[in-house]
Amino acid sequence: MHFSEDDLRSALRRKDPGASFTERVIARCRQAEGKASAPRRLKTPPFRQPWWPLNLRAAVAATLVLLLAVGGWLAVARYRQVHEKEAGERARQQAILAMRIAKAKLNHVLVKASQTRDDKIRGERL
Repeated sequence: MHFSEDDLRSALRRKDPGASFTERVIARCRQAEGKASAPRRLKTPPFRQPWWPLNLRAAVAATLVLLLAVGGWLAVARYRQVHEKEAGERARQQAILAMRIAKAKLNHVLVKASQTRDDKIRGERL
């Protein structure tokens, strides 16, 4: 099918829409004014749809709670580790002190024993 320029001009020429067109436009404007008074709902984002399993705030809150729990657990573990190390060091220091005290007492007893033995030996010789 072949179109000429004259066919295109006649198809694209201005035409009067008629009186019914004006009435339809005015009717639609009145309907739009009536709808404009009621607030129009916007389309809700997908993460706020009822089918969405978690909303963003709940996911962020759960993540923060999880991070705080893990951080607290790590802090308690570190505290226990340091506390056990300090307790071990105190036990070591107490063991060393006990050994020094025992050594001093044993030396004292041995010196007394050797003096009494020397006194016995001297007494037998005289």
